[in-house]
Amino acid sequence: MFVALESRTSCISQRARRHARASGVSLAELMVAIGVTSLIVVVMLVLAVSTGRSFVEMVNYVDLDHYNRVALDMMSRDMRQVLYLQTFSSNSMIFLDKDGQPLQYAYSPTDRTLIRSKGGEKKILLDNCDQMQFAIYQRTPKSNSFDLYPVMTVTNAKVVRLTWNCSRKLFGRKINTEQAQAARIVIRNKKEI
Repeated sequence: MFVALESRTSCISQRARRHARASGVSLAELMVAIGVTSLIVVVMLVLAVSTGRSFVEMVNYVDLDHYNRVALDMMSRDMRQVLYLQTFSSNSMIFLDKDGQPLQYAYSPTDRTLIRSKGGEKKILLDNCDQMQFAIYQRTPKSNSFDLYPVMTVTNAKVVRLTWNCSRKLFGRKINTEQAQAARIVIRNKKEI
């Protein structure tokens, strides 16, 4: 009625034991595995370093662009509201502001800064500024052109042109990460002297 089941205790045979000892990794296989792993690690490190550098340069560009925009907005707002330009040089301008106080914008090439001065208060508008130039013009455009006529006397200036370029040092080298900025600002409240 019942089928007799064969039962015996088995142990690992000699052949299986020899195969288990021989299934280790040979020196050649180990060297290939280490080489491939090292290559993958080096590639990952190079990618991480170049990605990090690109990220830092992008953040620097955005930061410089932000400060350039803030400086341009402040200069535009101030210059549009002044009464007239009192003194002018290629890196400094002094205006008579609407409240009767002098307003000065001065660029220092040695400090690489643009400073706004009014009422004894000085504020650095731009830092790391490589070059900056001011130019003044009449409002009348030249015929068939977008160019303006230069002024004969400083107090007759109606348009101020600004150009500048900023850069910073990153990773020990100077990187020009912000394109040259340029703006023409019209003095709106100009009073005739």
